[in-house]
Amino acid sequence: MLLATGMVVALLAGCGAPSWTYVTNSTDRTYLKVPTSWKQVDPAELESQLGVTPAKDSTEGVWIQAYDSDARPSLDHIIGESAESPAILVTVQPIPEKSRGQISLDTVRDFIYPVSDTARQTMQLGGQQSGLTGFTLLGDEVLTPGDGIRGVHTVFSYRVNGGEPQIFDQTGYLNDDASKLYLALARCSADCFEKRQSEIDGVVSSFTVREGP
Repeated sequence: MLLATGMVVALLAGCGAPSWTYVTNSTDRTYLKVPTSWKQVDPAELESQLGVTPAKDSTEGVWIQAYDSDARPSLDHIIGESAESPAILVTVQPIPEKSRGQISLDTVRDFIYPVSDTARQTMQLGGQQSGLTGFTLLGDEVLTPGDGIRGVHTVFSYRVNGGEPQIFDQTGYLNDDASKLYLALARCSADCFEKRQSEIDGVVSSFTVREGP
């Protein structure tokens, strides 16, 4: 009887809560997973700080979500001065037809923060109003997963308003006709990134975009 009870306990333990939250945009065929301990940032905060009303998918506007491992989830941990715990923003943005011929992989690199040489030179010519200093490019890999999708995975560092170095791990894609831009940007401080890199890598590597029916 004790053996049977032990088996039941083992089975129940194996049926515990999932360790991942799956972030899915079925219409745009975009997928991401984050640990269940990461909580979603209030969409109202995205709207108030970014001026974008999150849509159901790119056919209705900008699809955008953010998740944060901090006890108090906030978009500031993506666009603010410092993040001591990992956070990630994921979005699919429709590109107007008249702009599609101007879209390049540098557009993807520079979508949130200036990464390309041209974008950083433009920022420097504009003075220090951005608060971004100490840029270091840690990795840049062009991605060709197929099915008309092309993109770039970029890892870089900035100091924001003179604070501690922050690590940004960004993956972005364009579809075949450049009508959509897909992007996931993870961030935390350099110390945080070193301590929790495997966790961050698991989230970043799960970002998947599929094109076609």
